[in-house]
Amino acid sequence: MRIPPTTRETRYTAEAHLRSVVSPLRPDIPAHAVTIETDERGLWSAQIFGVEQSLQSPGESLYSEVLDRLSHWHPIYDREEMAALLTTLKIIAPKAGVAIPPGALKLIELPAGVLVLTLNDRAVVASEDPLHLLSQAVLRLRARQDGAR
Repeated sequence: MRIPPTTRETRYTAEAHLRSVVSPLRPDIPAHAVTIETDERGLWSAQIFGVEQSLQSPGESLYSEVLDRLSHWHPIYDREEMAALLTTLKIIAPKAGVAIPPGALKLIELPAGVLVLTLNDRAVVASEDPLHLLSQAVLRLRARQDGAR
């Protein structure tokens, strides 16, 4: 008799499947940023950089909702606006004592206008408000830098 897989194994298998769903639609999102977390009710939360994209019972509806969100999504911010936000951060960060390695920062937009700032493909901060994103980015980058010392 086969022993049924544990919830943990099933979740990781589902996470791998979700990554394969996201990758063709958003190649700019690293695979490690796509995760599935379980809440206290046993529902699965499909997340990209920790930002929830779907909350469902385990199954195809989870993938379908994420696929639908990503395939019907249209960016709110254009390339110039995204570049301006990154440039602004690169200007104010050194004045706040934060060193940013060249090419390490990226700004990614997710559905619903959520901006995610990453450092070396790891999320630093996510926000729907660009000003909040900038201020939190400086605070968190400084905290990371101070913690590394």
